Amino acid sequence: MPSLASSAPPPSKPPPERLSRSELDAISALLPRLLSAGHVPAAGRLLSAALLLPGSLERLPLPALAAHLASLPTLSEAFALLTALRHHPARPSPLPLASPLLDSLLSQRRARDAASVLRWLCRPDSPRRPDAATYAAAVAGLCRLEDPRGALGALREMAADGLQASPELREAVRDAMLQDARIEQAWALEEAMRLLETDKVVELVDKLLTEWEP
Repeated sequence: MPSLASSAPPPSKPPPERLSRSELDAISALLPRLLSAGHVPAAGRLLSAALLLPGSLERLPLPALAAHLASLPTLSEAFALLTALRHHPARPSPLPLASPLLDSLLSQRRARDAASVLRWLCRPDSPRRPDAATYAAAVAGLCRLEDPRGALGALREMAADGLQASPELREAVRDAMLQDARIEQAWALEEAMRLLETDKVVELVDKLLTEWEP
């Protein structure tokens, strides 16, 4: 008969401790320096570890890091850091960094770069696809920047995930297409969005993008 000691469950590990404000501030200051020095793997490990600790997501000033990345001439450091997150064994969600990065790029009127961030999130190997708020910000921002083709690409991915556009977003897409003189397509797409037919939205957008003149 096995002894009680041998049948007892192993002691559970204590939950990880929350980072202090000073520790979070130190991480926030160190990340840009690591990236600037070319230590992308180290920056990725540090950010991944911070994101996986309890309470860090709400307290880590990721918008400031995203603004720093968006201020650089190219997105090479931003994509390197996002890729480091993707290759981390725990695969933390990149959205806490990617979403404010997208917002910063849109505010700087860098439509092409913003669209490239969204495409990265929609890659088959992405650890997390965009959520409804990220999709809405991308579609609305690209419409505002008069990039209807990019907005349709974002809308297509949004509909493919079964997410429906709000009335305000439907109007933004329709107006962007009307400004591009795509009148019949604008009304047909708005009707599909209004009827909440996400499959039809994907079909219409695919057809529009195929026919779009380069």
